[in-house]
Amino acid sequence: MLRQICSFTSQEGVVRFANTTGFNKNTILAASVRCLGTKADIDRNVSDFRQGKYDKVPNPEHLEHFRKRTHQDTISDSQKEINPKDGYNLPHPIWKDVEVNSVTITHKEPVGFVDNLAYYNVQLLRKSFDIFSGFSVGKRSEKKWIQRIVFLETVAGVPGMVAAMVRHLNSLRRMKRDYGWIHTLLEEAENERMHLMTALQIKQPSWFFRMCVLLAQGSFVSMFSVSYLMSPRFCHRFVGYLEEEAVKTYTKCLEDIDGSVLKHWNTTAAPDIAINYWKLSENANMRDVILAIRADEAHHRTVNHTLGSLKTDETNPYMPGK
Repeated sequence: MLRQICSFTSQEGVVRFANTTGFNKNTILAASVRCLGTKADIDRNVSDFRQGKYDKVPNPEHLEHFRKRTHQDTISDSQKEINPKDGYNLPHPIWKDVEVNSVTITHKEPVGFVDNLAYYNVQLLRKSFDIFSGFSVGKRSEKKWIQRIVFLETVAGVPGMVAAMVRHLNSLRRMKRDYGWIHTLLEEAENERMHLMTALQIKQPSWFFRMCVLLAQGSFVSMFSVSYLMSPRFCHRFVGYLEEEAVKTYTKCLEDIDGSVLKHWNTTAAPDIAINYWKLSENANMRDVILAIRADEAHHRTVNHTLGSLKTDETNPYMPGK
């Protein structure tokens, strides 16, 4: 009987069989649906697939019976298309002009041993890096700025990824929920990586610089991993104070753009990767990029100081992309 059902090629044949046997028409239709395509159709689709003609295979999202009606249906087709260059980014804030221009330098006073330990560790690293990199010696230049931004962002992308990994493994090992921290930490890590990708569009570092990054990242990943296992609060407070310094750094960079050191960045076109990531205007310049990066750092500053004040089993107050 199953062979007979599968042999139907039209709905009229199904109806006649249902009337004859007493079976439900819808049941028979469901059983015979796999035969609605002829052997020729199947052979043609297989041939197209083997030749790489995948565009002939329909996307299920475009089929009406797979779709769910939402307010997104009102968006034009051009807005729904995903650009492969920027379609795989995690959610992140898109800043308005009033937001990027209202960022200020703030400081959270350390309270207790853990906060003070985190704060003075950041101050020690900041002063050591300024001296070692030569940034505080002589006049600032574009080369010094690019090297500083690239190096700092290779390090800044570590904490979020390490913290997310530790919490992810902890959730698996203990078989308990994470309370929403992982997504925020991963978003932060990717955001810092995008800062790096943007800076690299201006100048590629030397092999010696890359070796320094390799050594710094290797040691920092190890130390931060151990630290996060011992005290998540210390690590988030550490990152919070690190982001305070980052806001100071990018504020100083903006001053140099408005001054004479990086004056040409006012007319240097923003890289395409930055325009796509922060949804900047097509005529955006490097000053607009630095404003967006500074806003990101200010956001990380707030997020990490908040997480540093929460218990590890309290719910993360930040939704994805917020």
